[in-house]
Parts: sequence; C-alpha cells; structure tokens
Amino acid sequence: MPTANTFKYKSVWTNEYQKANWAMPVYPVIADMQFKDALSVGDTVYRRYRTNPIFAKTLGSDGSYSPQQYVEAEESFTISKQKEASVRIPKPQVLHTDLPVTKSYGVQLSNAIWQDIEGDTLYTAYANAGSTLDDGSFGGTSGNGLTVSTANIADIPVIAMETFRGKNVVYNMNMRFGKLPYEDYGGMLTWIVPPQVWTQIEKYMIARITAKGDEVVANGYNGTFGKFNVFVVNTLPFTTRLALSVNPTDGDTMTIKGVTFRFKTATAANGDIQIGATAADTCDNIVTALNALTTNVTNVFDAFVDGTDYLTENGYVINKSDALHGIVATDGTTYVDIVIKGAGKVTVSETFTSASNEFTAAKQCVQSLFVIAKNVCLAIRKEPEIYENPVSGKVARDYVLWTVYDNKVFRDQARAIIALSVRSDASSFTAYSNVHA
Repeated sequence: MPTANTFKYKSVWTNEYQKANWAMPVYPVIADMQFKDALSVGDTVYRRYRTNPIFAKTLGSDGSYSPQQYVEAEESFTISKQKEASVRIPKPQVLHTDLPVTKSYGVQLSNAIWQDIEGDTLYTAYANAGSTLDDGSFGGTSGNGLTVSTANIADIPVIAMETFRGKNVVYNMNMRFGKLPYEDYGGMLTWIVPPQVWTQIEKYMIARITAKGDEVVANGYNGTFGKFNVFVVNTLPFTTRLALSVNPTDGDTMTIKGVTFRFKTATAANGDIQIGATAADTCDNIVTALNALTTNVTNVFDAFVDGTDYLTENGYVINKSDALHGIVATDGTTYVDIVIKGAGKVTVSETFTSASNEFTAAKQCVQSLFVIAKNVCLAIRKEPEIYENPVSGKVARDYVLWTVYDNKVFRDQARAIIALSVRSDASSFTAYSNVHA
C-alpha cells in the first residue's frame, strides 16, 4: 500500500511562492493586509473615521473657547470573494514518490490564486482612487489616456507629488523598498507601472547616463524614479470604451483579447450578441454578455461553453471565458465602458459597418497607480485550505487550493491613491500575456 502524500502545500503557499512565482505580485507592498486564521464568507471588517474637520478659533480675551463637536462614523466591508485553483493528478505512484512534480503543482496553484488577488486588488485601488491623471493633466485632452514618452516621463511623478502635497497626504520620503517586512512599508511612495512605461523610464535615464546604483530586483521592484519606489507589473487594469451610437449591422463583430463576438439579428452560434431594437438596447445586451460569458440569455446572448470554445494564447489552448477572466462592462447608453482586471495591455478591434461604432483609441488605457503604501485594506485567510479528493472510478486525485478574501479602499485611504491613464492603443505598446504554466 503506498504511503500517504506528505507534501506540505501550506509550506508552498507561505515559503515557496516568493521563489517561484511568475507574476511578481506587488499588492503585499501597497495593501494593509489583515491575515485571519478562520476568515469566512460573511465576516465583516470595520474601520472608523472622523466625519467633521476641526478649525482653529480665536481664544476669547477672558480665556473663553468654543468646543467643537467630535463625530466619528464607521465603514465596513463584508467578505464575499472565494477563489480556487485545482488540478487532477493521475498515477498516485508519481504523487507519492516524485516530490518535485507534486511541489510544482502546489506552487502553480498558489500562483494562480495570488495572481487573481493581485489583479483584483490593483483594480480596487484604481476604481477607488481619490485622484486621477490623464492626458488633460499634461496639457492634452481631459478624459483621454496619456501617451507616455521620454519627453514627458519626468513630468509624471512631479505632478503626482504635487497632487499628494496639495491634498496633505502623509508619506515617508526616506523609505525605500528592501529588506523590511511587508507590514513595515506604511507611508512609502510607490508607483506601479506596466513594463512599457518602465521602458520609457529606462530610455530617459540611459540618455542622461544616470547611475541608479545597486537595486534590489524583487516582487517587481525596479528602483526609484522621481522620489517613487517603482514596481513593474503586468497585472494592472486595462480600460477601454466601445462607442455604439448606431445599431450594428447583422454580422458586425468586435474582438477583445482574441475573443470575437458577432452581432446578429438572431443569434445562431456561441458568442453571438443579439442586435436590439435600438443602439441603447444593444449596449444593454453587450453588458449582459460580457459580465456573464458562460450564461445563455434568450434573445440576448448565446454563451461560450467551457471545454468547447477555445482559443490559443501564448502557446496554450484555453477557454475563451478564461481569456477574458476579470472583465467588467458598464452601460453608458451610447457606449460601453470595459475593464479587464489583472490583464495589462489588451488588444481590441472591431468590424462595424458604421464608422462611428468603434473602440475609442484614446480611451484604450492601462491604469498605472501612484499609492502611498498600505492604503488598500485587504483581509485574507492566513493560510489556504487544501482539499484532497479521491476521484471515484479513476486512479487519480483532485487537489483543490482555495481561500477567502476581500478588499476595500476606505474613505481616508482614497486620497493616497492616484490613477494614471496610460494610453496603450499604439502597436508599439506591446501586449504581453499572463497565461503560462
């Protein structure tokens, strides 16, 4: 009888992930993490804040004064997010005798969950940022993404610092990322950029023969620029807008990250979106489709079927629904705003009969973030739960790694976050895949 599997998946989670991760997560630096041993869905995290400012008053000549009311309120969020990553491993003799094989799966499961939490946490920071910077902040058109180049790269952190100073945000100018525990980086100035922006920083510094000195390259950390500790990741949110003021023609298409949707007067195949009575109705249908890719809705959307509808990304065959994991669509009546969490730059295209229907080029953006560290609250189960499930009728076992978490930017934290819309529609702004094995 074979011996029991003694591999410690929890050790992989806590000890091995930092050595073997692929996505190089940055959220442990920026998030105020609360680890709980038995966190469950439905648990609530609370935070108190003051609701009224205090002003200096003139002291009376007789020493009299006017007490001001001190008022507090409470914010909270309820734990609602559960994540799992699972694998079926056949041949128990491999499971019991080849520790590296089992260990590699444990690391890969951990990475899948941590990458998802990373994308969701960065999205939460973006969606709740107290300030935004875009093309209009640098003399261009407000609401459009900023085309980052060596000509303006030095201006960006300067304007971000001005914003923080103007809002009286508390930060620690002298703190640098290095060997401190993650929980000790509160107040550190951080700038989270996609690889394409870091390229512009490097070009700028090389052109000026700027010596950076020795830097720690870990967890996406690439040194400092303009007073900020710079972290390079490919898991920032991607945002775009589909303008749709005219109803599509039967057979028109739109493609997002390699997944094509077809507009039809009567849906006939998976991925078909029904054309509504008006353009506004079609926008409604698009939102329904994108927010539930595998859910059929009669006379609205013929859903994708996992295991049937595939595409190839980065050399791997994956479900179309997995390719668009993290997508969120919002209806704007004459347009649809789209966010994809954790994706970095995404390529979009369309073949509409009406030239006015298009993905707006200037609104195809990767959302870079300036964050004073520890200003996103993240509550997460301290260690994952491992469920080992023998497969009935098969010489195999399922290993399911799961955890529970949730996140929120509280009222007093929002002003310590700036979202910078980086325009990404140019072909020179290369799209990179986060799909790997």
